[in-house]
Amino acid sequence: MNEKMKGIVTVFVDIDDTLWWFTENSKLALRHTFDAFDISSVCTYERFKEVYLKKNLELWNLYHHGLIDKDFLVNERFRFTLKECGYKGDVEKMCHLLDEEYLRFLALQSTTIPGARQLLEYLVAKGYDVNTLSNGFQGTQQQKLISGGLSDLIHRNVLSDDCGITKPQRGIFDYALEQCGAEAATTVMIGDNPDADIKGAHDAGWRTIYFNIRGLDPIEGTADAVVTSLDEILQIL
Repeated sequence: MNEKMKGIVTVFVDIDDTLWWFTENSKLALRHTFDAFDISSVCTYERFKEVYLKKNLELWNLYHHGLIDKDFLVNERFRFTLKECGYKGDVEKMCHLLDEEYLRFLALQSTTIPGARQLLEYLVAKGYDVNTLSNGFQGTQQQKLISGGLSDLIHRNVLSDDCGITKPQRGIFDYALEQCGAEAATTVMIGDNPDADIKGAHDAGWRTIYFNIRGLDPIEGTADAVVTSLDEILQIL
């Protein structure tokens, strides 16, 4: 065990791109949605994907910091993409249809990050109280865990939707502790986002394990441990 992890009782794990492979599953869902609504009559899939991914990332960064709400995010990402790609129909109606189908199909995908179930099994066997903490949406996030075959290993699925506060804001971390009867000093956060997961948890007094899946440096002084694969965590906790 890593010296910095001594005394840990409670573990919170991010869902998207930490346990459930959002990056891969979202590619399938976006392609499915593009084909289902015959957007090929408007633009190529490559163009549609390029515009959507750039806008979606921009909007999620704003959402993490509480600068926009969920409704604006889920509508604007497809509204902007349709307009940018030259869609001539009812953009407002179509963006709702696209997002509804995208989220439905997305949550049914089963691909998890390599080692995700093994990590959770290990943590449960070691006696940790294992929970998830996510900025994702109610219903969708729980279904992802079910689709990925992980839900049976999670005690509580704590979401920003539950409290109206998103990571990295301090409030959601305090809320998560309250929900699980945990204490900051004996809690660790595992996540792939250096800002939302790691800096947020660090600033809330938690210990942190940064899952560096994208090769991005952690924010200085915020990560107690850095791993590039989930199996490395078995040597830390």
